[in-house]
Amino acid sequence: MSMSIELEELQKRKAQLENELRSFDEREKTIETSVKILEEKEIIQELEDKVKAKREVVKQLESKKKNLENRLKE
Repeated sequence: MSMSIELEELQKRKAQLENELRSFDEREKTIETSVKILEEKEIIQELEDKVKAKREVVKQLESKKKNLENRLKE
């Protein structure tokens, strides 16, 4: 194999690897963004669940308070 052919093949391989690296870099950024979005959604879901539970506790306490107030009026 002549040196010019070998050099050409090495340059082609280098270009292929650089393209593959760029592709992986782009994919990595996309996946990182997706992960951040999913983490935020998870946090929001957990907060919504806590708010729902707290809302129910407050509702029950308000109901108990009202019942006690009504019994005291009697």
